[in-house]
Amino acid sequence: MNQTWVNSEIRDFNTNPQSPLEGGAGASSTAPANFNDPTSTRETQTTYNETPRNNPAFPVASTSQSAGNSPSYPSSPWQQATGRSPTDLPSNSSAYTVTHDASSPYGPPQDHVPSPRSHQPYSSGESTKFPLEDPQEACLLRYFVEELSHWLDLCDERRHFQLVVPLRARHHPPLLYAIFALSARHLSRLPKYKTPQGILYQGQLLPKLTPHDAVEYTLKCIPALRDFHLIQDDEKLESIIATAVILRQLEEIDDEEDQEQERNQRRNAKPQVNFLAIIDAVLRSPPSRTLFGRRSLIQAAYWMAVRQELYHSFTKRHPPKMILDPEYGHGASKANKIVLHTAQVAKWRWADGSEQEWLRLQKQGEVLEEEALKEYQPFYVRPADRSNGEIFPIIWYSSALEVTTMQLSIIAKMVLMAENPFLGGNSSTRAQWREIENQVRQMILDLCGISLCHPGCPPALVHAAFGMELYGDFFTDRYERRALRGVVDKFRDARAWPVQNLSKMFE
Repeated sequence: MNQTWVNSEIRDFNTNPQSPLEGGAGASSTAPANFNDPTSTRETQTTYNETPRNNPAFPVASTSQSAGNSPSYPSSPWQQATGRSPTDLPSNSSAYTVTHDASSPYGPPQDHVPSPRSHQPYSSGESTKFPLEDPQEACLLRYFVEELSHWLDLCDERRHFQLVVPLRARHHPPLLYAIFALSARHLSRLPKYKTPQGILYQGQLLPKLTPHDAVEYTLKCIPALRDFHLIQDDEKLESIIATAVILRQLEEIDDEEDQEQERNQRRNAKPQVNFLAIIDAVLRSPPSRTLFGRRSLIQAAYWMAVRQELYHSFTKRHPPKMILDPEYGHGASKANKIVLHTAQVAKWRWADGSEQEWLRLQKQGEVLEEEALKEYQPFYVRPADRSNGEIFPIIWYSSALEVTTMQLSIIAKMVLMAENPFLGGNSSTRAQWREIENQVRQMILDLCGISLCHPGCPPALVHAAFGMELYGDFFTDRYERRALRGVVDKFRDARAWPVQNLSKMFE
């Protein structure tokens, strides 16, 4: 899901994730998604029927140090705390078996299939003429393709937002305006492009570009988003979903310095546009559900929307609001299965909290991690050499997809370990808690090491910050805290993350 994409002005159009999805049709599902049973309802608790596994997905290590094949952590000591063994796990199955991904019940995506409904092109008055005549808009489109699209394509091997969306935007003005809005917000905020004469990008001086341009372009998207239910053309509907997903990125990185001002102004603020509500409503509409198995852009937009939910869940510490439809999980890639698993862990952490769901997620995570480790092994690992003052391990992966997949896998495992409901009260010992703290600390150090080793994947810094935000107080060693503060400073220098709270944590 490199950026400070939000200015206080755009908050007129910020998503309020608490509303209106907290009630009515948009309410978050209370049951986990079961991809084995497409007929299962969201109101029914889903079970996973699979033989319990005794082996943890991550091999046991003798110490909390990264064992040279990261991620590699000891299994959670929940068994010792309760006297249970893995055979006590409920006979729950996971759709995440160690076999190849199942194909979609709708068949493979067929983007070339003509729309079964009448084609309704945009009027010539709406479309933007290509080649673009405005150098500023040309720069905004180029900036999206070269600098921003990879954020949206992290788990997409086909890179829809880089390769498909710019072409689609030529014929779908709302999608093009969303691209302009996101690029204007980001490009106008980065110090490295600022000059006394204005923004300078690719040798083009853009003296008129300001953060307010993002507001203007967003306003141009609103009518199409508001009237999505009237759209009768498949391609236009698919483009509307991509438009809403791109616009939601405007709020993903927020400036903490502006939050107090925002709170003071909120009483008099204009009605906000809830992009999450739009995304959720469009995806759950019957036409979209029909499209999902046939067109790959809607699939890419859906999985990006789930990752956006992860961001908001971990930063705002509330459960995901988006409904995780079981049907959409059929045929998902290994990377997206881990995305969905992490979303379910976030929902358990901030909503469910039950022991039964923890057991299900623990087992599901082991299966997913076992699969991921088979496919996404790092090609170089070197543990930190403390004798030379090193704190973070060196861990190299071959792609942003692998980086994202393994970081989210670590985050999900870390939350389940740190929030283990079986390690409360008199049943757990201080030694068990110390072991958990050691493991969580090593996971955070691995997250940071991965992010520092992949500067071309700025979202990796955000994922590392998830761990530091949640469990940074586990660190007491002053050298480790100083090293973590250095990572926080990198966030600040890259303007990729609001670092005020993290900076205070590691002062």
